[in-house]
Order: sequence, then C-alpha cells, then structure tokens
Amino acid sequence: MSFLESFKQAFDSLKNNKLRSILTMLGIIMGVFSVITIVAISNATTAYMNSQFEKIGANVINIQAKYGSNPDDNLLSMSDMDKVKKAVPEIKNICAASQRNAEVKVNGKSRNAFVYGITAQYKNFFPADMAAGRMFNDFDDKGKRNVVVVDENFAKKYFKNNNPIGRVVEVISSNGVSNKFTIIGVLKQAGNIIIAPGMSSDDFPITIYIPLTTLQGMYNNGDKINTLYVSTEKRDQLNDISQRAIKILELTHQSKGKYMAQNVQDVQKIVNSVLSVISSVLLVIAAITLIVGGIGIVNILLVSVTERIKEIGLRKALGAQKRDIILQFLTESIIMTGIGGIIGIILGIGAGMIIANIIKIPSTVNYTVVILAFLGSIALGIIFGVYPAKRAADLDPIEALRYE
Repeated sequence: MSFLESFKQAFDSLKNNKLRSILTMLGIIMGVFSVITIVAISNATTAYMNSQFEKIGANVINIQAKYGSNPDDNLLSMSDMDKVKKAVPEIKNICAASQRNAEVKVNGKSRNAFVYGITAQYKNFFPADMAAGRMFNDFDDKGKRNVVVVDENFAKKYFKNNNPIGRVVEVISSNGVSNKFTIIGVLKQAGNIIIAPGMSSDDFPITIYIPLTTLQGMYNNGDKINTLYVSTEKRDQLNDISQRAIKILELTHQSKGKYMAQNVQDVQKIVNSVLSVISSVLLVIAAITLIVGGIGIVNILLVSVTERIKEIGLRKALGAQKRDIILQFLTESIIMTGIGGIIGIILGIGAGMIIANIIKIPSTVNYTVVILAFLGSIALGIIFGVYPAKRAADLDPIEALRYE
C-alpha cells in the first residue's frame, strides 16, 4: 500500500471521528502554542532589553553603596565625584544622581512616587525621549529650580488631553517638606506595567525627575548623593576604572568594602540570565503539556485499535501486510500531531504579537523555532503512534475476525 493510500484511509478514519480527533489534538495544540508563545515573548523581551541597554551604552559604570549597608550612612557627595574625576583621567563623562521616596499630589489626588534628582549631564548616560517639553539644563540645577519631568502615563492620567506643560504638582518628601513643582517636560512611556489580578496601576509608585540640587535642598543633606555614573571611551577599561574609583571612595570615607561598581554589561547579563531561567521553566511546563498530549494520542489510538479489530482482521485476511497496518496508524497519529502543531504555531504567533503589543515591545517570530516546533510535533506523532500501530499490526487475523 502506498503512502497516499494510507494517508487517505487515515484521514477518512479521523474525519469519521471528528470530535474525538479534535479533543485528542488539544494537548498538542496547547503544548506547541505554549512553546511558540513563550519563545516569542522571551526573544522579544530580551531583544527589547538589549536595545535599551545599548541606548545607555556598554561603557557606563554605576557606583553606589553596597546593598545591605545603610545608604544614608554611606552617601557619596559632589566632592567625591570631583575627586574621582580628577584621579581617573580615562573617565569620559561623570554625573551624580539621587533617589528618594515621596508623595505627589495633583488635582487633589495623592500617589507614592520615586523621586530622582538628576543633573543636566544625566542625558549623556540615559538619552531622554521627550513626548513634550524639555529635560533639565544647567540653569535648572544651579538655580535649584522647582521644576519636574513626568512620564506620559502620568500626564495622560492626571491631565487627560490637556497640555501638562506649565501645570503645577505638589511633592511632599518623606521628612514632611512640601514644595510646588512646575512640569517642564513629559517623557515618552517605554512600556506598560503588567498588573497582577486584584491590583491597579495606582498601587505602583510613579517616577518623577527633579534637579539634583532641588532634591538635596528638600532633604537638607547638603551635596550628598546616592549614585555616581561614569562612562569611558573603551570597554576594556571598565574593570580598571571601577576598581580605582572604589579605592578612592574607600580612602576618602575610611570605609573599606562598603561601595560597589556595576557596569551596564553586568546588569545586562543578570537580566538576560533571569529571563533565560524564567523561559526555561516555562518551556519545561510546555514540554510536559506536549508529553501529556502525546499520551492522550496513545490512549485514543489504542481505543481505535479495539474498535477496529474486525476491520484490521479483514484487511489482513485480504492480504494487507503488517507494514500497511503500521503505516496507517502511524499516519493517523502524524496527521493529528501535525495539524495540532500547525494550529498551535498559528495561535502561538498570534498570542505572542498580541502580548508584545499590550506590553509595548516589538514582536518577533523565530522561524527556526517554528520549524522545529512543527517537526517536533511530527516526531511526537511517530513516537507515540508506534506502540498502538504495532499492537494493531500484531493482531491475529483469525482471532480478529471472531472478535465481537
């Protein structure tokens, strides 16, 4: 019997049991769908994060107090920045920044906020993509002006379609100091936060930016800062410059082991590693789904063998060989897993695009994974179809014809 004849017989058999065939394919569909969706979102997220790191630049070093130590006891200062810059001539750019928690009031509504105090040089490290208005300049910082930059989501939520530039918000520091700030800029929103069930976006602190000197004045801590950002001309200088900068700070503050330096590459590796682990765990779950789907195919084919014992006996009595019976049942298995794989791929690509659009990242399709997913579904059909096919082929034609 030719493969085409086996295919036609197998297809007719599945068509006669449409509902059972569809239910059997569901496991394969869900498994392939999960694999394609997970890989699509993982690749899109990794590509997006890498592109954001590239915008920052690979030659940036972040220097601050180590986690676990009291940041307020180990704050850096503007004089520290000057010392580091003077002692390490290989530094291309250097700037200071601080972050504090505060409360923001606008239109009678209050929100918790992360307040970042930055200087005009901050844009050399983190380019600002403005939706409206402008970022800070030296005049804002030196004048300790009460001006603020917010993001697009904040502007849309509290000012709707009105222009937020020039509008006033109130910022209350954690030590109770209240100041009025004028909005001078709106940052484009890079993406949306994925909200857990039972939570709303209002449960998350917003992020706003004010001049560093203004933030320092609100907390009465002179020229103290949380973080130094340093950039270099050459990537191979990162470790050397980091070590030298840390040594200067330790000597200045007489506090060995309390400061750390991280570069963008380190953070990028950590983020990619975390994403890889999450993707691997999800892929294992998807693989289990595929295996369960394969077991379902074995069960259904065994039921089919039992239901068609007389048919198998008649075919063998009329001259059908073992290989013909095996080929027919294997073909049925391959058709189910193949169609299930195709449906799963289509749904997975669609879901990946929808999710990427929701969280505002570029969607990607890994065609290698698509091909491997389809071939894998075919392989599953062969693997899980062998036992039922062989069991059908081994039936004794005489006993099969007597079967009631």
